[in-house]
Amino acid sequence: MENPEKPDRIESIKDALIMNGFDNIHSPNTFPMSYIYLVHEERYVKWLKNKCASLQPNEEYIAELFGYDLCFDTGTPISSTTFESAKRAVDVTLTAATLLTGRTNLVYALVRPPGHHATRSACGGYCYFNNAAVAAVYFLKDGADGIAILDLDFHHGNGTQDIFYSTDRVLYVSIHGDPDIFYPWISGRESETGEGPGEGFNINLPLPAKSDWSKYSEALDQALREIKDYYPDVLIVSLGFDTHKDDPVGGFSLNDDDFARIGKAIGKLKIPTLVVQEGGYNPQANISAAVKFFSAIA
Repeated sequence: MENPEKPDRIESIKDALIMNGFDNIHSPNTFPMSYIYLVHEERYVKWLKNKCASLQPNEEYIAELFGYDLCFDTGTPISSTTFESAKRAVDVTLTAATLLTGRTNLVYALVRPPGHHATRSACGGYCYFNNAAVAAVYFLKDGADGIAILDLDFHHGNGTQDIFYSTDRVLYVSIHGDPDIFYPWISGRESETGEGPGEGFNINLPLPAKSDWSKYSEALDQALREIKDYYPDVLIVSLGFDTHKDDPVGGFSLNDDDFARIGKAIGKLKIPTLVVQEGGYNPQANISAAVKFFSAIA
């Protein structure tokens, strides 16, 4: 199967947003690796860097030896430029985080590769560094008392859950396809509620295949109530457009206008919001969903 995580899925969003007046674009700054080490284990970071350095240009490596290869699936390719690209996505996300100050209450980090499947110690699901998690740690270091992460990608963000499962300083709420049926299968069930100090601060809202707005909106209402009750200083939205009915990888039935409804509902929270791009693998559906979402949330 051809890998759907391609540049055009991001370029199409950028071009469409510019055409619709969202043209306040910032070039990314470069941040130290220390931010990544706050989220990911040194052994994993070094393994990924060394694996990339060992590959020739245009050579692709797929994990084969679990335990040695620090990847939890066999569908996440590694190339000579993967480490550099993943680090650049973190830089974009952190640049966006620095802009979320003062009068700017909404910033969008349009990145690839995505991040929410990356755990502390492994890559997977086309994700290598967890962009949203790094941003959350950045905000906590910057003095925030609490961060909420709303994960709207079709697939459960097992990595983000893994990273914050034992803390009450980050509320993680995810709406996603039922993990008994859909990737990543290993997490995303309602019974996973956190542990230790994090007990009750991990909320999974899995939905069945083909869920449309009537079903999805109930989960969204519940997710937003949980976030309001938590009263975070910052909201991070892990935004996947693979919930669109025309996405080749997702399994929900949301249409263009539903993304406007989602954006409007999030905007009503009036919480400083960093949106971080995750999945979405149909460029045309991504365009429609992005324009509707950001027109409504803004």
